[in-house]
Parts: sequence; C-alpha cells; structure tokens
Amino acid sequence: MSYELLIAEKPNAADRISASIADGKRAVKSVKSVKYYEVTRKGKTILVVPAVGHIFGLKQKSGTWTYPVFDVEWLPTFKISKDAAYVKNYYDTLKALAKDADSFVVGTDFDIEGEVIAYNILRFICKVNDAKRMKYSTLTKAELEKSYDNASPHIERGLADAGVTRHILDYYFGINVSRALMLAMKSAGRYKIMSSGRVQGPTLKILADKELSIKAFKSTPFWQIELEAKDFSALYENEKIEKEADAKKIVEECAGKDAIVSKVDKKIVKQAPPEPFNLTDLQTEAYRAFKISPKMTQEISQKLYEAALISYPRTSSQKLPAVLNLKDILQNLAKQAEYANIAKIVLSKKTLVPNEGQKTDEAHPAIHPTGEAPKSLNPYEKKVYDLVVKRFIATFGDAAVNENIAAKLNIGPYIFNAAGKRTVEPNWYLLYAPYSKNKDIILPPLTEGQKIDVKKLNLLAKETEPPRRYTPASIIREMEKLNIGTKATRAEIVNNLVLRGYIKNTPIEVTDLGLKTNGVLEKYLPQIVSVELTRRFEEEIDDIEKQKITSEKVLTEAETELTSELSKFRLKEKEVGGALLVALNETAAVENIVGKCPNCGKDLRVIVSKMTKKRFVGCSGYADGCRTAYPLPQVGMLKTTKEICKECNSPIVKIISKGKRPWILCIDPKCKTKNAWNNKGKAASENKPDDKKQ
Repeated sequence: MSYELLIAEKPNAADRISASIADGKRAVKSVKSVKYYEVTRKGKTILVVPAVGHIFGLKQKSGTWTYPVFDVEWLPTFKISKDAAYVKNYYDTLKALAKDADSFVVGTDFDIEGEVIAYNILRFICKVNDAKRMKYSTLTKAELEKSYDNASPHIERGLADAGVTRHILDYYFGINVSRALMLAMKSAGRYKIMSSGRVQGPTLKILADKELSIKAFKSTPFWQIELEAKDFSALYENEKIEKEADAKKIVEECAGKDAIVSKVDKKIVKQAPPEPFNLTDLQTEAYRAFKISPKMTQEISQKLYEAALISYPRTSSQKLPAVLNLKDILQNLAKQAEYANIAKIVLSKKTLVPNEGQKTDEAHPAIHPTGEAPKSLNPYEKKVYDLVVKRFIATFGDAAVNENIAAKLNIGPYIFNAAGKRTVEPNWYLLYAPYSKNKDIILPPLTEGQKIDVKKLNLLAKETEPPRRYTPASIIREMEKLNIGTKATRAEIVNNLVLRGYIKNTPIEVTDLGLKTNGVLEKYLPQIVSVELTRRFEEEIDDIEKQKITSEKVLTEAETELTSELSKFRLKEKEVGGALLVALNETAAVENIVGKCPNCGKDLRVIVSKMTKKRFVGCSGYADGCRTAYPLPQVGMLKTTKEICKECNSPIVKIISKGKRPWILCIDPKCKTKNAWNNKGKAASENKPDDKKQ
C-alpha cells in the first residue's frame, strides 16, 4: 500500500490534524502503544503519526570529560538520557511507518523548534531532506484543512538551519562553561552540579548587576508636605525637601491659613485600546493580573492552543490580519454566555479594526481566541483563556476618554499641587474589565479664586528607595528588549536559574552563590556573560534563517571564542573553585535554615545524615541537648520558604520535582494540614507524594 506520511509534533496534534483532514472515517492504529491515524483525503491515503517533541538531541561524540568540547552529534534522545526512554516507542513507530511511505508532509508547529523536530526526523529516520510543509496558527478544523491542501512544496530550510545552529551553539556554551565551573569546584575538593550557558550567563549578570546596585544603594532622607482638605489632598510643589528644618519652616508659615485655588487645568485625554498579545505581553499581563509565572503561562497557553481554543502562543506579533476572519471569531465568542455582551458591543460597530502594535512575526499573528467554546478548563486555564478573549475583544473597542485635572493651591507664596482623573467614556475599559488599569482619582469641583479650608498640614518623613528588583515577568521583558534568548525559551532560562540556586523569591533576589558565580564568570569569562556576544549570535541566527550567512561560519566563530576564553579560565581553575566553594558553603548555611526551634529558639536547619544519607530537619542546638527533629520527603529539590504554617506555626518548605507542581508542606507530621493526606491515602492537592514517604 502506498501512502503519505504526515508528521505531527505531539499526539494530540496528530489527533486533531487527522480528524480535520479526513474525508470520512479515520482508522486508529498503533505501533508499540503509539497511536497513529489512517485517513483518506481526495482519494489519497495518509498516515498521521506523532512525534513527542524533540526525538533527537545533541551529545558529545567522545567520552572524555574535559573542555572545550566541539565534537557533537545528533542522537535519539533515549540514547542520551534515561528520562527520555519513552521516546523510543515514538522513534520506532516513525521508523516503521516511514519505510514504505512514498511522500512526506511536515505538520509540526511552524516555528524554529518545530522545524528542527521535523528536519531531524526527515533526515535521520525518513532518510530524506525535504517534504511538503503545512503552516497553521490554530488547530481548528478549517485552518488545518486549508493548511494541508495548500502545503508549501518544501520545508523552510533557512529556519531549519537556524534552529539546528541554535541548538549546537547552546550545547557548545552550556556544556563547556558548565563543565569548566564544575571542574573548578572539583579542583577545590567539592563536586557540585553547576551550570551556565549562552543565554543563562548574561541573564544572571543582568540580575546580579541589579542585586549589587540594590546592595550598594544608600537611602537618603527627604520630607514632603501634604495639605489635607475636606475631600482631597495636595502635595507641596517641591516633593523632595532635603532638610527637615526647611520643611518645618514651611509648615509653620502655612499653619492656620486657608489655601486659595490659583489655577485649574482640565484636559480631555483619549487612551487607545490595548494591543493584542504576543507571548511576552501575555506572560507579563498574566503575572500582573494573577501572579502566574511566565513559565506557567507559557505551559497553559500551549494547552489552550492544543485544545484549539487560542492561536499559536509562541509568537512575537502584535498584529491581527483581516485574513483571520475576525468578525467570525467575534460572532462565535458572542455565542459564549460569558462574552456575549462585550462581543455584541464590538459587533455593533460599522467597521472592525483592531488596535495593533508594531511588532510582527512572519510565521504567526498575535495570540487570539479561535472562537471555539471550551468544554472544561481548570481554574488557571480559565484565567488565561479569559485574559486572551477579553484582550482580543478590547482591541476593537473605542478609545477611552478621561478628564485629567491639575489644580494649584496657594498658601501665601507656597504652592501645593492636586491631581485628579475622571473617566468620561469608559469604552474599551468595559470590554477588558476587570483587567483594565484605570482608576479614578476624584477631586471636588474647584474654581480659581476659591478658598479652601485646610484641615491639616502633614509633614511626611521619607527615604529614597533602592532600584526595584526584577519580577519573573519584567526580567523576561528585559531579555526581549536586549534580544537575548527566544520567546519560547526565556521563561525556562529564568526557571533554571532558580533550580541551580542562583536566584530565589519574587521579586527576584540573587543568592550569594549566584553573585559569586556571576563574579567568577565576569572576571574569568567576561565575553561569555556579555549581552553583546549573546545578542550578536542571535542576530547571526536570524541571518542564517534569511540565508544571508552559513551555519558553519557562525559555529566556527563560537568555537574560536570559546577556545580563547576557556584557555584563560583553565589557568585560574583552582582559584575559581576556591571562590565558588566559599560561596556554596555560605549560601547553603543560609538557605538550609527553615525557621526557629519551638523548644529552644535556635535555628532549625536541613541536615543530611552521614550514616543513612537521608535528609531531615534538626535543631542547631543539638550539641546543647535539644533533640527537636522532623522528617522530610527524600525525593525532589527542597527549598526553604521562611513561611509559617497557619495551623501549627511550624515552618513550611517547598519540594520541587521535575514535571510536577511545587509541593508546599508544613514540616510537622502531626499538623492538621496532613489529615487529608492520610484519609484513604489521598493527597490534599495535586502531585503531593504519599505522607509515608516522609
């Protein structure tokens, strides 16, 4: 039997694509428990088979554990890591079905990673270098049918070459710099998994520079004078009076006197509707609205895309082209009870023109709902879906109209300023509620010459504040601004910095280990952590995609750069290791403290038994006779939180396991919060291990 093999990126994508392009019924088959689908379209037999993300990864050819390393090869991921053992069944299925196929179609996500996934499968499994290419931005039936019928005759070779080059570059930087750090630690007598990389290093530097500026900041006092009237307040025009004596003098000279309104300015200001979301915008807004981390937002939006509820999320675009049939999407949203009213407001307009931003993406439009109604969403998915829908609808709204009021009040020669804002026509605010940021500040009616009874003059003592820390959302915005990393990888890079113990908390704090690691990299590998070098490689990857330069040229540059930098580093290996070891010990001493002992008041800390190698919480007053101790789960990365259980006042810790949500638990096994876990063996929340594992 002759057939065409259509390669999808994941199982659920294969399911949707096959169901969408089938002219009639489809047959569900399997090889080694991997489902694939046999369909017919216009008389042609098509087998739709899934990958499971990247089937191939990079590995060093030789087994020598040294640096620099540039002898790399692509291998099936199950030959690289035991964690990828499940990939073998997909590999075998693709190999078995490719053998008798007479043509191939790429149906992976149309982006740099999707192209790499497909290109590697084509050349290493299917033994071909080209195929037809489907291009789509939603997994709706109509778009998938159109995408299949109008597939381009070739894969995007420039995109594939750019993606392959990015993977090799990241491998070069990651393995060599991480290995250099670990061997430096080993030379100082301690083995410790450490990491850095082409984007991770510069990102840590950005955060470390901010941390150092905060630590170096010295606040200076200043004073403000607040005029308190019956219905409003005003500030003295010099909002930072450096000397308290000067501020007191003004208060004394104004005391007991009325204020006179000397000027009132009213200005009507229009605020344009918001621009549609790209991935960074969505991550930033979801963090602002819900405090959902950028990494989690990306994962949720991917699930919504795979459920055909929103368009492809990993886009840079702020454009909604008319070809999307925007009116149809709005009409379908109007059928959903929750969005009926606001969708109908927009549909009643004579013309539908969204307020677009400047950023574009050749592959995909801005993130938008498809119009399909969700069947069941968990609370987090519901929040992100609601945000996407309302943002989309709001882009079609009319500009909001505000009245800004600025009033000057005189007490003798001293001037006080009052400001107000009133929404005159909310327009798009109503469409984007409750996420619109508008907030009215109401001033009473004021006229020039009006006398104001001053109830009180408040002397406010303040201090200058240090620079603001980055949040998980603002650091991703900064990375985008500096053009380091990609829209798809930035959140994961920040998450890796947390897992390595380089950063913690929200807003983001850099740990002593993070500061020392960055200091070592800056001193001994300055080029490796420079934003300029990373940005240069990003620009060159873009040029590879446009086929302006070759992959070989870029990789040769990287080898030369790394060889030069790492040869200098090797000369100082022991010195570097000593500095890192001190930082590691200092960080561990602080990070391992979970709270105060309820019996003696000394520090409770995480301890690893020398005999059993098991971890537990013990009191630092052990030498003085205190035997307070608590068991801990033995699996997963443990993070102290400095938080206290509301039920029993015991410290709370966080357990982070790969592929699972963080597990927050009170350390006291007798706490009431543990009752639900012991009830028929059920956990109190998702992904929590059995209490017996403590």
